[in-house]
Amino acid sequence: MMISKSQPLSERAVLFLRLGVGFFIGLIVAYLIADEVRRSADTLLRQDWREVLAQTLTLVAFILWAGAGVMRRASLALWTAIAAALLCFILWHTRIYSGDGSTSELQSILILLALTFIANELVSSADQAGKPFAPYELYFDEAWKRGVQLILAIGFTLLFWGILWMGAALLGFIGFKWLEDLLKNEYFAFPITGLAFASAVHLGDIQPKLLANVRGLALGVLAWLLPVITLIGAIFAVSLVFSGLQPLWDTKAATATLLSACIGFVLLINAAFQQGETDRKVQVVLKWCVRLAGLLLLVFAVLAAWSLGLRINQYGLTIDRTLAGMVVVIALAYGLGYSAAVFWRGPWMELLKPLNIGLAVFKCVVFIAILTPLASPARLSVDNQVKRLTSGLVKPEKFDWWFLRYDTGTYGRKAIDQLIQSPDMRIAKMAASAKAETLGPRPRYRGGDEFQEVERPDLSKLEVVAPKGAALPAGFMAQKFNDEAEAFVPDCLVRKPKNTDEACKAAVLDIDGDAQPEVLIMTKVGTVAAFKQSTNMWVAIRAEVTPSRNIELESVTKGEIRVVAPLFKDVMIGDSRVRFFPIDRPTNIIVDMEPVATAKSAEPAAQAPSKP
Repeated sequence: MMISKSQPLSERAVLFLRLGVGFFIGLIVAYLIADEVRRSADTLLRQDWREVLAQTLTLVAFILWAGAGVMRRASLALWTAIAAALLCFILWHTRIYSGDGSTSELQSILILLALTFIANELVSSADQAGKPFAPYELYFDEAWKRGVQLILAIGFTLLFWGILWMGAALLGFIGFKWLEDLLKNEYFAFPITGLAFASAVHLGDIQPKLLANVRGLALGVLAWLLPVITLIGAIFAVSLVFSGLQPLWDTKAATATLLSACIGFVLLINAAFQQGETDRKVQVVLKWCVRLAGLLLLVFAVLAAWSLGLRINQYGLTIDRTLAGMVVVIALAYGLGYSAAVFWRGPWMELLKPLNIGLAVFKCVVFIAILTPLASPARLSVDNQVKRLTSGLVKPEKFDWWFLRYDTGTYGRKAIDQLIQSPDMRIAKMAASAKAETLGPRPRYRGGDEFQEVERPDLSKLEVVAPKGAALPAGFMAQKFNDEAEAFVPDCLVRKPKNTDEACKAAVLDIDGDAQPEVLIMTKVGTVAAFKQSTNMWVAIRAEVTPSRNIELESVTKGEIRVVAPLFKDVMIGDSRVRFFPIDRPTNIIVDMEPVATAKSAEPAAQAPSKP
């Protein structure tokens, strides 16, 4: 019998497709990853492409697993091809501006995962409905079902691997290492992971009651968390009327906190609303909480936009602020839409249904723009920062050249090449240093992207507790320490302590026997830093406290500090120096002495003659 391409695959064909995708894509990804680990003679370009292809195939596997059971054959093939091309382009673009595995690349991957999930549910549900937009009820059922199915599949795969490693450990106890070696082999690990994940996804499809029960439990729990977050949000909003906004801005984390609250509001509102009152009776408490939460969502989104706007106006765009701006735009869209639904005439919050569909499409558009050159955070932030520099808002000496050189990939390096040609000689000189990587260590304490002068401590006021009456060397007090440039430098030498809890005490002692004193800095947390005078500066010496990890603060206050001989001398083995330290806690190395002594205890021990 001829099978139409306009029909979904049979249950048996779906199983074979999912298992085949898991196995063969796992095998290909294993080859790509393993080839990179072996670091063959390939160029960097090929290494980038291997990562891009491996990530693309992994996401394509998710699309095939999710759509195999519900989408028509032709639609699934076409959607998979389009999605694969778009994913490959996005991932390659991600590698362009964050090819060093930085945080920005991780953020882009997370956005890409959200884009893949939302877009796949939009396309899959529309294909099932046979029209561009499916009914809201179908979107809701499919999205929550697929989310629960994904979480359960991840849990199943992790449990599967846990059992495998337990088996490897048991075999290892009796001297068999073959299973452990097999699990560490990429050509076994990736295909078997793909098979396990595919099996878990298929199990969810053939057990719809299981997914329905888990989904119902999750929605019930989340729905009744809405009153909690609504009450907290209302108290917070009312409190702002009396406290003002300045305490919120002073936290330096207002935008992130407010946006997190917005995400929580959206999730819990939808968990409480579900499909409205078409299939169930909603409690009055939840109804009013949904209304109030919709209004609070707008308040929080506006505050987040205000906070982010102040920061951008002060320091300009960065990758993180551009991504935060994306979330702010989406939060404002949700806040405006949900607030309108509160006052919409008709059934309770019925406007949420078309709103959620439209906002899902809107999020996909925003995500695609962010992940491509259209609104790339790297490109936008580089353009903004360069404009601030060339317009004179930021001095070349305080500009974050490290941001262009290391954080924005190709976009930043191209901007540096252009700035080298700048008529402003200061900008051109700094740009040339950035390109040659001769800027030195990156300052740690900065405000946004314009480096600020750190309020340096007055080291002449540092209390010297040992020896009595000693003073710090003049060169030590004059030196400007940088904990980013040199390790083991305590904060009290870098910036002025805010309170006495951050203050340090010093000792001036000759600890290496060269008749030149060294400086020991002891902090309030019980750590010690040591410094030795070099040719023209003081350099840090590694200090280790034994047998405990912290010094006694009472002894520091009393000045009970002295130089003693080492417990162990160093040993030279060729050109290598070996140093020895006492073990923190006693270890019973001789474990067989007690049984031996017990066996011989029946015979009286010979008494040694006593000394006169």
